[in-house]
Amino acid sequence: MHTKRRDIQGLRALAITAVVLEHVFGSPVGGFLGVDVFFVVSGFLITRSLLDMITRTGRVDLRAFWTRRALRLAPAFVVVAATTATVFVVCFPSADPRSVLEPLAAASVSMSNWWFVHEGTDYFGAHAAVSPFLHTWSLAVEEQFYLVWPALIALTLWLLRRRSAPGRGASWSGQVPPRGTERRARLGMLVVLGLVVCASIAAAALAGTGDAGYFSTVTRAWELAMGAVVAVGLVGTARPSWRIGLPVTVLGIVLIVASVVLVGSDAGVPFPGAVPAVLGTAMVLVGGGSPAGGTIVLENPVSDWLGGISYSLYLWHFPVLVFVGAVAPDATWTAVPVALAAAQLSTHAIERPFLTRDRSSSGAWWVRRIRTGTTVLVVCTTAALTAAAVVPATPVPSAAVADAPPNGALPHVAAERGELAEALRADSWSTALTHRGTPTDSATAPRPCGVIGTSRTEESCTFGPTDAPHTAVLVGDSVAGAWSEALVEWMRTDRPGWRLVVLARNGCPFITTDVQPGVPCAELQQGVVDRIDELSPDAVIVATRFDGIPFERADGGGTLTPTEFEHASAAMIDRVAARTPVVVQLAAPPAGADPSRCHLRFGTPRSCIRPVSDEWRSRMASTERVATAHGVRLVDTSPLVAVDGRTPATIGGELLRIDGVHLTPSASIAAGPALGELITAAGGLER
Repeated sequence: MHTKRRDIQGLRALAITAVVLEHVFGSPVGGFLGVDVFFVVSGFLITRSLLDMITRTGRVDLRAFWTRRALRLAPAFVVVAATTATVFVVCFPSADPRSVLEPLAAASVSMSNWWFVHEGTDYFGAHAAVSPFLHTWSLAVEEQFYLVWPALIALTLWLLRRRSAPGRGASWSGQVPPRGTERRARLGMLVVLGLVVCASIAAAALAGTGDAGYFSTVTRAWELAMGAVVAVGLVGTARPSWRIGLPVTVLGIVLIVASVVLVGSDAGVPFPGAVPAVLGTAMVLVGGGSPAGGTIVLENPVSDWLGGISYSLYLWHFPVLVFVGAVAPDATWTAVPVALAAAQLSTHAIERPFLTRDRSSSGAWWVRRIRTGTTVLVVCTTAALTAAAVVPATPVPSAAVADAPPNGALPHVAAERGELAEALRADSWSTALTHRGTPTDSATAPRPCGVIGTSRTEESCTFGPTDAPHTAVLVGDSVAGAWSEALVEWMRTDRPGWRLVVLARNGCPFITTDVQPGVPCAELQQGVVDRIDELSPDAVIVATRFDGIPFERADGGGTLTPTEFEHASAAMIDRVAARTPVVVQLAAPPAGADPSRCHLRFGTPRSCIRPVSDEWRSRMASTERVATAHGVRLVDTSPLVAVDGRTPATIGGELLRIDGVHLTPSASIAAGPALGELITAAGGLER
């Protein structure tokens, strides 16, 4: 048996502090590496527990092990999950319930990491509404480890029994294993762990920095295995003296802290970016066993407390942060005290009773625990709903921005702006708000044509008379797709002699640089340029996002700089301008609030008002420079979504956006005549 080590509680405290600070404040930049510290600690503790079991009984009692793990993890998770699902489904009527319930279902069966891989979630650059269960991916990795690793150890012991000489080890199951057998068992574990480490690191190196590489159990296994290696290696060894243990511990702490402060998401995570943090944690686990302990940094009352509530704090902090970010985006710091209070309550009322009390003596114990858990759930849910009702919306001041129409004779634009101004003044939600905008038929609507890999043919993505004398081609990313309904509507009513071919490529801006891991965007857009060359259209309409979704390099090298984006955009415009007489650039509408997160049942539309971002203004300025240099007709679409530098969530009593970036299909159709006026004012589609 092992005595409780305070330095391990200190490691947990250090890890959870780094994670929470990075999630809430975005600093330190490597705070996400706290998860890697947790992985190493978990591998160490679980393996040490299994080795103790083998020493006592001569076997691995899988049922007892898994039961204890379930009692350790499940009660608090159930309370947090139930509270989170209740709050989000009740509070956010415009959110798709599946966005909460699907990841919850995956987390409930310890598969959320693979669910996020399947969804293509970018942990560092997700632009859609962040799931309140995104953080459960790491719990799923650990739980899968808890399932597989004990079974591998049990298999190793079984193989050793089969190889034991008759009369010596053939029947030591359930007894203390004979001398030498336990040593061979540890050697077998080290061999298995060595293979796991090598295979996992190779997989992580090959996977790169995409979502599969970040979330995968395969690419994370080496971190858990490193903790297990330390646990196996320390069996039967004397505690290191303070002369050795203390320097090793201090160096390990330095490696962890330096990683958290200096290693960003572009360093390659989990490999090689997490290597210093993993090695530092392993060094603390080795050196912390010395009489000198883990130093005052890891062994103090604060770290004891934080380490003790670290599991509940990890569970609570992220859904609290997502909720606070929606209710009061300028006060996300309040997520810290709220999460700490919830974690303290959860730890003492839920976690510990399930591990420290005798549950077999009386059914009344279970009744009390269920009653306590229900009380915690009700208290936390009530507190969250009350916060949603009483937190005032932060007013968004008007900004001096040149977003007026090009001239005063644009009646449809004026009508759109009148409805926007009315939405900015509204103090209550329309009872007729639709769930996610007007649905469209994927077989005939223009927007789905931009889905990469779609089965839609170019013929089905061509709108207007087949014998039309004029052809326009729409290119760009999903922002182009979001304007497609408006363009089809405008041409149908005002340009009957035109047809529109939609060649958008969702997720791929119309530039010469790859910005989506695993997707050859530059190659796809070059294919679009080649098709334009074949079609010889009268005009090409370009639309690419400006803000709301970061332009992350596909190789994980960070975001594109404004200068890099401008050059990549200019290069693509230059290619198109050589193939068509008219190029029209639709400036992306400024990003706004995601209604699925700002539309609160107990709030007002003012909580969804957002200012036009500095990023949008910067991108607009660079687009103007490119347009001027290449003779492109630039159309500023911001008058259709913003007034006085502010953009609301609704227009005409309906949702304006599906998310923070894309217009709903109904809003796009309604804006068709106004968009047509802006295009005509900029020179139109004619030569």
